[in-house]
Amino acid sequence: MALLDAFALARALREAGSVGDGLAAVVSMRRSHVRLYQLLTALLTPVYQSDSRIIPPARDWLMGPASKIWPMTSFQVALASGLVGSPLRRLGIDFAPPQTGS
Repeated sequence: MALLDAFALARALREAGSVGDGLAAVVSMRRSHVRLYQLLTALLTPVYQSDSRIIPPARDWLMGPASKIWPMTSFQVALASGLVGSPLRRLGIDFAPPQTGS
Protein backbone atom coordinates (compact mmCIF):
# COMPACT_ATOMS: atom_id res chain seq x y z
CA MET A 1 0.00 0.00 0.00
CA ALA A 2 2.98 2.31 0.45
CA LEU A 3 3.60 2.09 -3.29
CA LEU A 4 -0.02 3.09 -3.93
CA ASP A 5 0.45 6.05 -1.60
CA ALA A 6 3.69 7.03 -3.35
CA PHE A 7 2.08 6.80 -6.79
CA ALA A 8 -0.88 8.87 -5.66
CA LEU A 9 1.41 11.49 -4.12
CA ALA A 10 3.57 11.77 -7.23
CA ARG A 11 0.56 12.00 -9.51
CA ALA A 12 -1.24 14.54 -7.34
CA LEU A 13 1.81 16.78 -6.94
CA ARG A 14 2.48 16.63 -10.67
CA GLU A 15 -1.10 17.61 -11.53
CA ALA A 16 -1.85 20.08 -8.73
CA GLY A 17 -1.26 23.81 -8.77
CA SER A 18 0.27 23.80 -5.29
CA VAL A 19 1.61 21.41 -2.67
CA GLY A 20 -1.48 21.98 -0.54
CA ASP A 21 -3.79 21.12 -3.43
CA GLY A 22 -1.67 18.06 -4.20
CA LEU A 23 -1.83 16.78 -0.64
CA ALA A 24 -5.59 17.32 -0.55
CA ALA A 25 -5.86 15.34 -3.81
CA VAL A 26 -3.82 12.46 -2.35
CA VAL A 27 -6.10 12.24 0.65
CA SER A 28 -9.12 12.24 -1.62
CA MET A 29 -7.67 9.57 -3.93
CA ARG A 30 -6.67 7.23 -1.13
CA ARG A 31 -9.46 7.86 1.44
CA SER A 32 -11.87 5.04 0.55
CA HIS A 33 -9.14 2.42 0.16
CA VAL A 34 -7.45 3.36 3.43
CA ARG A 35 -10.79 3.28 5.27
CA LEU A 36 -11.55 -0.16 3.83
CA TYR A 37 -8.23 -1.51 5.11
CA GLN A 38 -8.71 0.15 8.48
CA LEU A 39 -12.07 -1.62 8.76
CA LEU A 40 -10.59 -4.97 7.67
CA THR A 41 -7.76 -4.54 10.18
CA ALA A 42 -10.21 -3.79 12.98
CA LEU A 43 -12.23 -6.88 12.08
CA LEU A 44 -9.37 -9.31 11.52
CA THR A 45 -6.81 -8.31 14.17
CA PRO A 46 -8.72 -9.93 17.05
CA VAL A 47 -8.96 -13.16 15.06
CA TYR A 48 -5.22 -13.29 14.31
CA GLN A 49 -3.83 -11.77 17.52
CA SER A 50 -6.07 -13.22 20.18
CA ASP A 51 -5.03 -14.62 23.52
CA SER A 52 -8.25 -16.64 23.51
CA ARG A 53 -8.12 -20.41 23.81
CA ILE A 54 -11.06 -20.74 21.41
CA ILE A 55 -10.57 -18.19 18.61
CA PRO A 56 -7.18 -19.36 17.20
CA PRO A 57 -8.14 -23.06 16.94
CA ALA A 58 -11.52 -22.13 15.43
CA ARG A 59 -9.79 -19.80 12.96
CA ASP A 60 -7.29 -22.47 11.96
CA TRP A 61 -10.00 -25.13 11.67
CA LEU A 62 -12.06 -22.91 9.36
CA MET A 63 -9.43 -20.97 7.45
CA GLY A 64 -7.01 -23.82 6.78
CA PRO A 65 -9.35 -25.71 4.46
CA ALA A 66 -11.12 -22.57 3.20
CA SER A 67 -7.82 -21.01 2.10
CA LYS A 68 -7.35 -23.80 -0.43
CA ILE A 69 -10.66 -23.17 -2.20
CA TRP A 70 -11.35 -20.57 -4.88
CA PRO A 71 -12.36 -17.72 -4.44
CA MET A 72 -10.74 -17.60 -1.00
CA THR A 73 -7.28 -18.09 -2.51
CA SER A 74 -7.76 -15.11 -4.84
CA PHE A 75 -9.21 -13.00 -2.03
CA GLN A 76 -6.28 -13.74 0.28
CA VAL A 77 -3.78 -12.75 -2.43
CA ALA A 78 -5.69 -9.53 -3.17
CA LEU A 79 -6.01 -8.73 0.54
CA ALA A 80 -2.32 -9.25 1.28
CA SER A 81 -1.23 -7.25 -1.78
CA GLY A 82 -3.51 -4.30 -0.98
CA LEU A 83 -5.73 -4.77 -4.03
CA VAL A 84 -9.08 -5.32 -2.30
CA GLY A 85 -11.32 -2.38 -3.09
CA SER A 86 -9.89 -1.71 -6.58
CA PRO A 87 -7.34 0.95 -5.57
CA LEU A 88 -5.66 0.89 -8.99
CA ARG A 89 -8.81 2.05 -10.76
CA ARG A 90 -9.16 4.96 -8.33
CA LEU A 91 -5.58 5.98 -9.16
CA GLY A 92 -6.16 5.67 -12.90
CA ILE A 93 -3.89 2.65 -13.30
CA ASP A 94 -5.09 0.25 -16.00
CA PHE A 95 -3.92 -3.16 -14.86
CA ALA A 96 -5.54 -6.57 -15.09
CA PRO A 97 -3.95 -9.12 -12.77
CA PRO A 98 -3.21 -12.55 -14.25
CA GLN A 99 -6.00 -15.05 -13.81
CA THR A 100 -5.27 -17.81 -11.34
CA GLY A 101 -6.50 -21.29 -12.00
CA SER A 102 -8.22 -23.41 -9.43
